[in-house]
Amino acid sequence: MDKSLEHLLSTIVQMRREDEQLKKEEDVIKVSDTVSAAASVYETVRNTLEYDEEHLLRRNAIRRILKRRMIDAPSMEMAGKLLKELIWARYLPNEKVPTRMIEKVGGILEKYRLLFGTLEPDSKNGERAYDWLLDVLSVEIEYSLGPPCIDEALASFAYQEILRRVDWQTKTLPVEERDLQLYIAIHRSVLKSNQATLRYRILTLYYPAWRKARPGDQVVKEIAMNIVKVIDSVDQQIHHPAQDEMYRFVRRHAIVFHLLSDVATDNPEAFASALMSGDITSIDSAVTKAADERYSTFRTTLTRVVLRTAFFLLLTKSILAFLVELPYELLILRTSDFLPLTVNILFPPLLLTLIGLSVRIPKAKNTARILEELHAILGVGDEFSLIFKRKRPWGRGALWWIFNGFYLFILLATIVVIASLLTAIEFNTLSIFFFIFFLSLVAYFGLRIRNTLRELVVIDMSRGFFGSFTDILFLPIIRAGRWVALRAPKVNIFLFFFDFIIEAPFKAAIDIVESWLAFLREKRDEI
Repeated sequence: MDKSLEHLLSTIVQMRREDEQLKKEEDVIKVSDTVSAAASVYETVRNTLEYDEEHLLRRNAIRRILKRRMIDAPSMEMAGKLLKELIWARYLPNEKVPTRMIEKVGGILEKYRLLFGTLEPDSKNGERAYDWLLDVLSVEIEYSLGPPCIDEALASFAYQEILRRVDWQTKTLPVEERDLQLYIAIHRSVLKSNQATLRYRILTLYYPAWRKARPGDQVVKEIAMNIVKVIDSVDQQIHHPAQDEMYRFVRRHAIVFHLLSDVATDNPEAFASALMSGDITSIDSAVTKAADERYSTFRTTLTRVVLRTAFFLLLTKSILAFLVELPYELLILRTSDFLPLTVNILFPPLLLTLIGLSVRIPKAKNTARILEELHAILGVGDEFSLIFKRKRPWGRGALWWIFNGFYLFILLATIVVIASLLTAIEFNTLSIFFFIFFLSLVAYFGLRIRNTLRELVVIDMSRGFFGSFTDILFLPIIRAGRWVALRAPKVNIFLFFFDFIIEAPFKAAIDIVESWLAFLREKRDEI
């Protein structure tokens, strides 16, 4: 058996044993179920406004809490409040988190105090470093709450298997950078790591001692003295020019490792036994079943994401309609035509729902191809190689200007056609602007949602004539929507309202209510 695969199986068994031991913990953190219900509802509503991957929500919540509570309070006190808030919001189970975690998280917070203390808050580098450290700190705390040992073992196995099959047919990616870029792509595709997670992973790759470092250790002082250089070095690798192509290259094969992990996690002993005895039929049956479950889960998750994003668009558009469009019509134009208003409110979420729920998976062909690759990885089938070549980088020559000019022409022509059609049904200028603005967002969100299918599909999915024609017409407006979406979180007034106006007093009120309930329980026990 391959050593990296053996390590993955042994890690799964070990983590199961540790989970059973954790269940025997007696001294745990407890919170009121009443206030927990209120905090959970708040988080659900707030997360509806932030279109992010579900597995990142807890990490995002940790970062939010840290940013709000980053004061000179003692680290242990801050750690206790952080854990309590996570339990309130049900990111952690009530009466299951051992109290020793307060000391563990407090130690991490104390370690980072030296780094935060070296920053110049009013400088551009200081603000950038502050956000960067918040990212890394939030990931380290999340990992302390649930060590990703199985994920690390899976990523290591995937890295070894892909590395030995890659045929590097490119001269634009230096040999000395290939391994790290493949490592980053593995974590992005197989583990779905975001930028914050990648920052922490690469930091610990550069400084392995950081994971277990204590506040006074030499590695902490070294990073504190060179924080700007460390940040530049890490981010340079994450945003490497070849990284997106490397990610797409690896993503196509990530499902193979996901399914192998699913089967191994479900019953590591049975999987190891079948592998050792050469019982490929049992393995194929288990993998096919796991694939069907993944397809079903994908459909359920897709529906939930589509509906959540559609609700986000409906809520955002409704608020803008009644705060901006309606007053503009009534007070400026002196009209009361509700057709444009109704279309602008309903069209974006309905279109997004139609785009998202029309996704189809070629199950039979895809599963067959997955089994072929898996057989090769397990050493019982025909080998395959993976050719990595970078696409032609368009320079600044004549073709670049021609293609970009044509690209811009299509975008402008699309906007003119849409605006003309809307004008014909008596849309005003503001309504036309909002329609095109939200159409670009919907087009981008829809494509992004449909592209999640690529996390499951190994086979080629030809676009055909209709697909190519659609790309020509709508790709420019999709890219415009992407430009807006990438900047929207920075100007999302609704998230600002929740995070800086509602959250702090709401959580303070919850804290007071829980203290009051604890006081009542104490008085009741005295009777």
